[in-house]
Amino acid sequence: MTLESVFAPYREKIVGIDLTFNSPFGTVPVVYADWTASGRLYGPIEERLAHDVGPYV
Repeated sequence: MTLESVFAPYREKIVGIDLTFNSPFGTVPVVYADWTASGRLYGPIEERLAHDVGPYV
């Protein structure tokens, strides 16, 4: 069992994890380089906030 296989279920729920964009050099992946300061949105947490907290905001 590898670390990649252990964390795969969590990785696939990160919002925009496989995001690409069209550039003059072709389709390229978005590289997120600020995991320490802010991290990425995590789908299950965002859904919970939208469902349970959002109606009160």
